[in-house]
Amino acid sequence: MTRDEGIRQIDTAEWLKDEYNTLHLKVEDQHGRPITAWLTLRPYYCDRGHIQLLIDGPLGLDAADSFPRYFFSFAEADMHTRTFLRWRMWKERLHSLEALSRAFSEKRAS
Repeated sequence: MTRDEGIRQIDTAEWLKDEYNTLHLKVEDQHGRPITAWLTLRPYYCDRGHIQLLIDGPLGLDAADSFPRYFFSFAEADMHTRTFLRWRMWKERLHSLEALSRAFSEKRAS
């Protein structure tokens, strides 16, 4: 699979719901190995977020990656998942380093 095909796969993959009400997003790495991200609803009283994200597959994830991750909306969880996979699998940034640095330099010091 080429880099462009891999990024397109991440961008177009659909979340599919299983019998446990868990949403799964499945893609493959450049060697055809499966990568699965899944979202579950958290109990209503959870104050870290209403949705939990986990990812499994040959991505070299370790404790520094801090999974599960928590979100307050599906849109936020979806965007984060796809952004993470684009970066981790293909080193594709949504924003240049210059744009990120500029965002910080434009903020006032407190």
